[in-house]
Amino acid sequence: MSINEEILYSLIAVVSFTALLYVIAFLLAKKKRFQSIEIDVEGGAILVKTTKLNEFIENFGKRHARLFKVLGNIAILSSIPMAAYGIYFFHMNLQLWKVAPSTASPVAPILPGITVGLDELPYFLLAIAITLIPHELAHAFHASSEDIKVKSAGVFLFFILPGGFAEIDEEELAKKPLGTQLRVFAAGSFANILTFLVFLGVFSLLFASPLAPNPAGVKIVYVNSSYPAYGHLTQGDIIIAINNIPTNTLDDFSRILGNFKPNETIHLTIIRNGRPLNLTLTLDKSPYNSSRGFLGVTIQQAYTNEWMYKSSWWLLVVTSSVAIINVMPIFPLDGGRMLMAALEKVLPKNTARNISLALSIYLAGILVANILYSAGYWLPFRP
Repeated sequence: MSINEEILYSLIAVVSFTALLYVIAFLLAKKKRFQSIEIDVEGGAILVKTTKLNEFIENFGKRHARLFKVLGNIAILSSIPMAAYGIYFFHMNLQLWKVAPSTASPVAPILPGITVGLDELPYFLLAIAITLIPHELAHAFHASSEDIKVKSAGVFLFFILPGGFAEIDEEELAKKPLGTQLRVFAAGSFANILTFLVFLGVFSLLFASPLAPNPAGVKIVYVNSSYPAYGHLTQGDIIIAINNIPTNTLDDFSRILGNFKPNETIHLTIIRNGRPLNLTLTLDKSPYNSSRGFLGVTIQQAYTNEWMYKSSWWLLVVTSSVAIINVMPIFPLDGGRMLMAALEKVLPKNTARNISLALSIYLAGILVANILYSAGYWLPFRP
């Protein structure tokens, strides 16, 4: 079975399982109540609502109103440098794509099997759940602390993406003072950056312990059918040596392979399904430098205790990315809503909305440009 066939069958399995969940949800949604839980399908998402969660949110928010006001004010202040960093990063990253693409950071939508390997999917889904649930709860707690009704709350599944939601009474929120609105809007990203800092501390301690992941070779992510590795190497293989020289890291692999020329034969030591295996291949010309040998594979770093490395990487990347992007002044993200609410207090409503819309379109264009450059640079060498 080829790599692309494996990906196709895996995607079919994911889609089939998700379709089954949607069928079950549609059947249960016919009942107005399933004990104390209400299940519904709206806008393509499976929603699981509970009034008990609403009551808890309202009681907790009102009971700690003073604390949430302090945290909300801190959230407003923290949103300014976070938004500024996001704007700076995406502009600078776009510039790097133009002048030095190898140093730019890929920016891509999450597409299972394309931008995220299916082996990474459980870690990504865990990170999404841990990011979105505190994000929405923070909005709800702050709204309740400001006497704004939370209309519904619960968890959702949109295709394969899990998360939490809190539906706030937008009409009540719009009537509140600017400070109240800003605190509610800023709460989600602030919760995410706090989550990021907590996990950063936890993983810093774990990585300083004997459990810390260590480089353990380079893992094959994709094999190009036009090059020598095809038919010999497969997705999941870990190359640990070339001609008996260890390739513990990506730099080791690149440096050692760079010493060989096209048509030279190399001996690979790999780990496949937990067992060592020796292979012999003849290199082809590199499409980037015809004087260098080329295998035709996409690789990533392999680690001992890989579950810890992947969990930490996804949790830190997703929590920080959502925190920063969400607070950027792009409508309808929270940062865009904050900007519009502030402008409407000092400018005519139409003028405020036009300024917000223009800035949103511009910044959204910068994000899309980053994605397009990333796709153009990376996707030709991916499944």
